Amino acid sequence: MEDMISKLKVGSTILIMCLSFMSFSNFDIIVSAILILSFGLVHGACDIALITTKLKTSSLKVKSGVILLYIILAFGSFFIVFKLPLIGFIVFLFISSYHFGEQHFHLKLKNSKIRFWQFLFYGLLIFMLMIETHEKMVLEVLSILLDYKIEGFPIQLILFLSMSMTFFLWAMDYKKIEFSIPKELFNLLIIYLLFYTTSLMVSFATYFVVWHSIPSILDQISFLHKEVSAKTILLYLKKSGFYWAISIAGLVFLISFKDIMGEDFYLIIYSFMVSITIPHMVVINNILSKPNCES
Repeated sequence: MEDMISKLKVGSTILIMCLSFMSFSNFDIIVSAILILSFGLVHGACDIALITTKLKTSSLKVKSGVILLYIILAFGSFFIVFKLPLIGFIVFLFISSYHFGEQHFHLKLKNSKIRFWQFLFYGLLIFMLMIETHEKMVLEVLSILLDYKIEGFPIQLILFLSMSMTFFLWAMDYKKIEFSIPKELFNLLIIYLLFYTTSLMVSFATYFVVWHSIPSILDQISFLHKEVSAKTILLYLKKSGFYWAISIAGLVFLISFKDIMGEDFYLIIYSFMVSITIPHMVVINNILSKPNCES
């Protein structure tokens, strides 16, 4: 299945790049919205079921406690990012980098003692490639979100360091890695071409959904049901539907009160997205902490 997923990721990415050249009206908004509001949100909508499965319990008391902790972590994340946006962004960048790298390599570095650093630097490399190819737009967006004019940000230096460390760690861990380095270099080339040829919005949405969310969903289905099939996919969608609907409702609610929020609107939206992402990252890390999730 891994080879099929890999081909689907590459094929889907190339298809989106080709479509982007057609430049039909509102392409960026339509494609990004469809990807993020569907697979993007769904991949984080089954966290409670995942953690209770990990704990091997169906106790209502335990489930209620898990939900309470999840909500506390979400609200805490929202508060920190909203009140300290610059610090929140830096922390979120590194946590997200680790999360992206973990999803990509958790099955391919099961025996590595330096997998933490492998995950972190690979994910950071992905982020820095995206930032470097959309530098002007990224800095403008960050200036709005953080209410702080960013000058002299060493993008190329961080990109060079993250790339150097990724390749160094691959070489250092050569005997324990369970993937083809030429194949991963090809994947990086495809991802770079995606970032280089499409807008920031499409670049992020495509990578987030095609390279991260869909593989994560398949891993979660495997973890919950021990196999990936049409039946287990439907079961997963059924379980995640309620939480997905809540996320959509929350987003619609925030957008509906855009005028009332005024200048803080974009920061609130950003803080909201972070607040539903960080608890998900914690859950997935807990699940992938042991290589028991095959896909």
